[in-house]
Amino acid sequence: MKKLLILLLSAAICFSAAAQQKLEKKQRFGNDKKPNREEIIETKCKKAADKLMLDDATTAKFTPVYKAYLNELSENIKFNKPKTDGEMNDAAIDENMQEYFVKMRKTVDIREKYYKEFRTFLTAKQTKTAMKLFDGKHRKNKQFTDFNHVNSAPLMKRLEFYNEKQKLNKENPSLQTK
Repeated sequence: MKKLLILLLSAAICFSAAAQQKLEKKQRFGNDKKPNREEIIETKCKKAADKLMLDDATTAKFTPVYKAYLNELSENIKFNKPKTDGEMNDAAIDENMQEYFVKMRKTVDIREKYYKEFRTFLTAKQTKTAMKLFDGKHRKNKQFTDFNHVNSAPLMKRLEFYNEKQKLNKENPSLQTK
């Protein structure tokens, strides 16, 4: 009887937590559907202004510049998912790498441009923080991952396992798994 009561209580807590998250999302965006790009950028601007602890006058200067910065960066990093190297020939791989270099140069130019704009009304520390907010946990595209800060040990183990598996499959085709 006690176990059943504990089980029911834990289920009620789980359901209430899920309902609370849904309610918070609804309050934040006003509906249950996925927020559009403008709403996301507006939310990011508010969070950045709060994190930087800006006063009203500085927030009024900061918000339009930060919105433009986020828009330019997000437009620049949009890219089509490339095929894997095995499906591409050397010319296509070379073309993809050249596109990548162009996007990276443009990203650096955008960051430098907005760094100068932010420095007109923010301190250097605030500017660095504002520019890192986009790079942190919100960064979705692996194209811009800084590999110096990533723990690559699990990735290397998976790569070694994959290579060993490929070698075994070539040696004995009857062992191939799907």
